[in-house]
Amino acid sequence: MSRFGIIVEVDRCVGCQACAIACKEENQVPPGIFFLKILRSENIEDTVVNYYRASCQHCDNPACMKICPAKAISKGPHGEILVDQKKCIGCHMCEKACPYGVPVFPSGVTSYYGDKKPLYERPLEAWTTHPAGKAAHCTLCSHRLEKGQLPACVEACGIHAITLVDYDKPTEKTKPLIEKAVAMNEAAGTQPKVRYIAKHMDCKTFKMKL
Repeated sequence: MSRFGIIVEVDRCVGCQACAIACKEENQVPPGIFFLKILRSENIEDTVVNYYRASCQHCDNPACMKICPAKAISKGPHGEILVDQKKCIGCHMCEKACPYGVPVFPSGVTSYYGDKKPLYERPLEAWTTHPAGKAAHCTLCSHRLEKGQLPACVEACGIHAITLVDYDKPTEKTKPLIEKAVAMNEAAGTQPKVRYIAKHMDCKTFKMKL
């Protein structure tokens, strides 16, 4: 079994939002909802502005999975955190437990065009169906991992600021990144597999909220 995660090189990120847009498109994320955001952090002392990825952290010790009364949250074959929306009862307990504020709850609105019909509509797939009131978040593009493809966000990043890694099988390229990267808000104790490399952010104590 693999333990896939993401390494974010904060000093490379220019805040272009390409990854967030790719996530929206790939997963047909509804209006007003984001599975992935690019947030801004200012270091006044170093006069540096950082942009960093905020999304599900795909924790090894996920608080959301422990607290879910419906047992709707589980780990996928690559260690990614998944929600079974048929089991989800929309109680928001996962949202309250998550130290990163990740779970979102679609309203049921799916069209960006109101009553107007778009020129083209993609057929719905399992990963592009988001029932109203059910918990949803980044799945690490689990459907793409199954095919040996990169997550849409990683593929879209033109400056290679985000890298897919397998913590159990590091390569010559990913091993140095894994050794340098740290978890955001480490004290939360959830052991995230999305980790960060940054010169001007104290990621270990930084309390990210999506």
